[in-house]
Amino acid sequence: MIELTDGARERVRELRALSKKVEGGDKGARTELRRALRESAPDVVARCSDVAKTYRGMLAEKMATGDPLFKEATVERAERMALELAGEHPTPLEVLLSERVASLWMLVELQEALMAAYYNKGGGTRVSVVLQMARLQESAHRRYLAAIKTLAQVQKLQGPSRVQVNIGGNQVNVSR
Repeated sequence: MIELTDGARERVRELRALSKKVEGGDKGARTELRRALRESAPDVVARCSDVAKTYRGMLAEKMATGDPLFKEATVERAERMALELAGEHPTPLEVLLSERVASLWMLVELQEALMAAYYNKGGGTRVSVVLQMARLQESAHRRYLAAIKTLAQVQKLQGPSRVQVNIGGNQVNVSR
């Protein structure tokens, strides 16, 4: 959700190169990578450890069943959803919660698609499989709704994002 500067993008490239060295077995590269991460800006570290983006990519891959347009559109939709839910000037907690809501939305959708595919294949006769799928689906849905509720509560505690104040006959808009 953070737009990187050119310098930050370059730093991410440097860190990825160090990571490749570690993967290749370079003994000193891991220490160098750790040092470089400690010296990196928070937005760079956040980009390198964006679990939500990776997770949503994996879910979209399963949902798309080989359709690149569907996969990329689903990932983009979730990204936009997270941005919209976070609001204009989100707190770090609002960012985390909006990312969680978007990721759980994808999980709920995947569970629905898997259940539909199972029924479509005529596999709806094995009660144990259907019950297990229903439990997983219900659990994902419960977590999704809990994340939405928590985000709404946090945003409500923050107060309105824009307050209009009338000072000496002049209207002033104040954003949080």
